Amino acid sequence: MTLLSICIPCYGRVEYVRKTLKSIFIDNADVPLEKYEVIISDNDSNQAIKVLTEEFKYPNLRYFYTNCEGFMNSYYVLTYAQGEFFKLHNSQTLFRKGSLSKIISEIKNNIENKTLIFYTNGLLGSRKSQTYSNFNDFMYNLSYWSSWSNGFNIWKSEFDKIDKNLKLNKLFPHTSLFLTQHQAKLFCINDNLLFDVQRIPKRGGHNKFEAFTIEYPSLLDECCKKGHISTKCKKHILFGIMVQFLPSLLFNKYIIRIETFDDMGFRNNLKKYYPSYAYWLVLISVLGVPFRLFCRKLKNKR
Repeated sequence: MTLLSICIPCYGRVEYVRKTLKSIFIDNADVPLEKYEVIISDNDSNQAIKVLTEEFKYPNLRYFYTNCEGFMNSYYVLTYAQGEFFKLHNSQTLFRKGSLSKIISEIKNNIENKTLIFYTNGLLGSRKSQTYSNFNDFMYNLSYWSSWSNGFNIWKSEFDKIDKNLKLNKLFPHTSLFLTQHQAKLFCINDNLLFDVQRIPKRGGHNKFEAFTIEYPSLLDECCKKGHISTKCKKHILFGIMVQFLPSLLFNKYIIRIETFDDMGFRNNLKKYYPSYAYWLVLISVLGVPFRLFCRKLKNKR
């Protein structure tokens, strides 16, 4: 039985994907191939990634060329999967040794109750798994990391139930899917360190500031209006974006200049879902970014 489908949407970056595949097939070679499959969905018309299928000749690696726009590939890659549990996986994210077997074990332990699992990879600082009985508490503790594509998982049986006419957000199609899972019986945040991220220099390509001032908050707002999360939960998540996520984006773009995301309309966009003082709070919070980075680095060395 194929328990796990590792679903990797790709667009170029062959070297990064090569290392990711090595981390799966070589660094985690203790896991039987029949227990999982790796799905590559490539929406680059040049299909540069396809060469890797000649290097990694494994029966459980499947490649698909998908003619779709941008982040929508995060949806289409799931449609090719056949395992019991779909894990959306960023193309530049490596599996740590032993992590694949841990994920397989977690799937086995939850296959009956279909617990909705989200992997935060130590970003919350707890380094443990926590289970919740309701979606609101789950979202409150997950905060804005509910937007992270690499943390997203869904059971095949639940994916198959989703209305095919569901309107998917163009930047967060996976989050649109994720928010349909509010009626799960149990919810779990796994904050253990399972992955290593390959850093991409001068990363950019879209307006990430708009993504977190307009697009993602619009999903939260709709979720709140439907009664799936409370107003308190929504405000908590937006506050986290103001004092942590957006300051980090500004820090990376303007201070250490390792990212090049477009920020056009940033100050004006804040007015739609955030309080009037949001812009100044974000700027002040930039000062705390180096301290948070230092603390995270110390934790990662332990």
